[in-house]
Amino acid sequence: MKIMVVTANLIVAHDLPLVFSHSLYELDIVENEETGFQQALRDRYDLIALDTSVSLDTSVSKVDGIALCQRLREQHYQSPILIFRGSDGRSDGRSNDIPAGMAALNAGADDYVTGPFSAEAFVARIALLLHRSRNSTQVQMYKALVENSPDIIERFDTHLRHLYVSPGLEALTGIPADQVVGKTCRELGLPVEMVNRWEAAAHQLLSTGHKQTIEFEMPTPVGLQYFEMKLVPELTQANTVESILCISRDISDRKHVEDNRKHSETQLQQQIDRGRIVAELTDSIRQTLDLDQILCTAVDQVRRFLQTDRVVVFRFQSHWQGTVEAESVAPGWCEILALKIQDACLGNVYVGDHRLGRVSAIPDIQAAEIDPVHRKLLESLQVKANLVVPILQADNLWGLLIAHHCSAPRQWKIENTQLLQQVANQLGIAIQQAELYQETHEQAALLDITTDAIFVRNLTGQIMFWSQGAERLYGWRAHEAIGAIAHDLLKKRDHSKLEVALSTTLNQGFWQGELAEFTKAGDEILVASRWTLIKDALGHPKSLLEVNTDITDKKRLEAQFYQAQRLESLGQLASGIAHDLGNMLTPILGIAQLLRITQKDMDSATQRHLELLETSARRGVNMVKQIVTFAQGSDDEEKTIVDVVSLLQEVIDVAEQGCPSSIEICQQVSPELESHQSLTEVSADSTHLHQVFMNLCINARDAMPKGGTLTLSIDRCFIDKAMAKKSLDASVGHYIVVTVADTGTGISPEIRDRIFDPFFTTKAPDKGTGLGLATVLGIVKNAGGFLTVTSEVGQGTQISVYLPALN
Repeated sequence: MKIMVVTANLIVAHDLPLVFSHSLYELDIVENEETGFQQALRDRYDLIALDTSVSLDTSVSKVDGIALCQRLREQHYQSPILIFRGSDGRSDGRSNDIPAGMAALNAGADDYVTGPFSAEAFVARIALLLHRSRNSTQVQMYKALVENSPDIIERFDTHLRHLYVSPGLEALTGIPADQVVGKTCRELGLPVEMVNRWEAAAHQLLSTGHKQTIEFEMPTPVGLQYFEMKLVPELTQANTVESILCISRDISDRKHVEDNRKHSETQLQQQIDRGRIVAELTDSIRQTLDLDQILCTAVDQVRRFLQTDRVVVFRFQSHWQGTVEAESVAPGWCEILALKIQDACLGNVYVGDHRLGRVSAIPDIQAAEIDPVHRKLLESLQVKANLVVPILQADNLWGLLIAHHCSAPRQWKIENTQLLQQVANQLGIAIQQAELYQETHEQAALLDITTDAIFVRNLTGQIMFWSQGAERLYGWRAHEAIGAIAHDLLKKRDHSKLEVALSTTLNQGFWQGELAEFTKAGDEILVASRWTLIKDALGHPKSLLEVNTDITDKKRLEAQFYQAQRLESLGQLASGIAHDLGNMLTPILGIAQLLRITQKDMDSATQRHLELLETSARRGVNMVKQIVTFAQGSDDEEKTIVDVVSLLQEVIDVAEQGCPSSIEICQQVSPELESHQSLTEVSADSTHLHQVFMNLCINARDAMPKGGTLTLSIDRCFIDKAMAKKSLDASVGHYIVVTVADTGTGISPEIRDRIFDPFFTTKAPDKGTGLGLATVLGIVKNAGGFLTVTSEVGQGTQISVYLPALN
């Protein structure tokens, strides 16, 4: 951004470069008023600041910022102008601020700031004014509507002083606007009767908060004129009247109806209709940004008002050819909507005038001096007379608003041309807004259809845009997320990783990696995150675009897959080892048993050694069987219909005998299953299922050395496709769920994924083999089921066994 400050104040000239050296603005300081004027017209500045304070250095002439502003605006200078008055050492910086501020604004300034001077506050005010200027398209639109309105528009404060007056008042009274602002109607010397009526209505509005309407007459250079004034309250957020908006409409024609009724009625009706058309078009700009709807409304209303045969909107394309975008046509005449017109005369003859805003009115195409090719085109469209008004967007000729009279030649009146010009002006604004909205809407729609979470945040982390994908992933609605700090909202844990990501993005323009975050519901998710740096027009870092893809389920399935592969490899290895161990242990166990039968005269020590040998060999054989069950399933497994509720009761009866009194055992069965035994039946080996639940109960008991509660619950659930994707062993269908829960020590995250590995145990060497849970997993998988584990250190453990239900 390039900024020029014109000041003769040495303090200001000294302080500003120090502050601007740390900003993104390029600063020029000019101490001479004429130099500033010439430099402003020569160079392109995004903003100009003009000083009105007096320099203490008498050798330097005073800068008249208000006069310089007025000179620039007279030259149609468009960039924002800030007039400021710093402390000059001779006053407190507050004297005559209100008149000076009003004079500055009336001179064309966009803002006025009074001292004492603060360089930092001055830079902040400049930033605010630049921001307002970038977002002032809508304001300019309504400003154009007000300033071009035939009505007189005024705003008053609650003390009935003028805050604003449209150019129409000066044209009516001859009083310049800068002499009106800040004064009451009585101070301006307006007719007493009119002022009394106005003040009474204003006080009534202030007391009731309701709109008021009055009529008054006023002598003007063209004679006595009558007006109707509408007083509208402007409310604060607390619903109190903050100011009064007054719209005065000339109703002289209506008042003079007795002198010339027919002429006045016709003229008044035309004025009302013209105002209605412009008002409806203005309302359509406010209420919709649908370009087709706006264009169709415009051509239909214009055709009815002009009582003509066809009105079209023609849009230029390349090489000044174009298409009829909207049409309103009377019955009996040909329709030309969507017609593509290629007429060399448009570009060679007429476009130059239209780009300058000139109107083309042809009362009779046969008598007019026009190009024969163009006349032939009009004849093919059945046109006898036409009226053409350009639709402009600044210097861009967007298209044409055209009225066709087809039944006969027609002499176009001045009010016909005025109407089309007013409508064309509104269309230029509406088209620009609609096209901008459509472009933004299409871009937003592309972002919203993606499943990724997309949001934009500034360099301080404040969220500026939040897509629908982000709403779906995180649960935060857009109005909740926008304005929040991203790492606070998403509770990102690894701050060091975030610092690396931010630094890499700022230096290289892009970063990608994995981040752990939290949703609104408190669920932890893992996302694949891509950060992209967005720069402004000058290439300076502006904001960050973050695109996040949820990979939580993907990572969970990967972990399950790797664990399944590891268990499969261990199973294959264990199966081979078990076969060899079985071959070695069988003769040892047989010989030990044979020796005990045949050797009757062994001493007691030898008998103990032989018993130890037999016990160890038998224990080894049992371990081999467990390994085989884990690796391959049981060869002698006999599947039958098993009632899980009855089986679990047997397990509880046994567990109660083996648990200390400090452990309470509870059974919970859902009401649905208590009265329907068939809903709890599964196809499995009852002995193996007994072994599964008994093993889980023993592990739960060992996890509660100081006592606690062991709960065995039975329920029924349906696993759908979404839930089945979360486990490699799950499939769609109904399941019986048996959950064994304890209130013990819990399992730490680092060993939670290893508890089903063969030979892995946290118990002492003489307390466990590490095959219990591995065998449980093998039996459950062989029965077509799967397991889930939930555990927190110090909060206990829940292991749920899912078995396919028969019914």
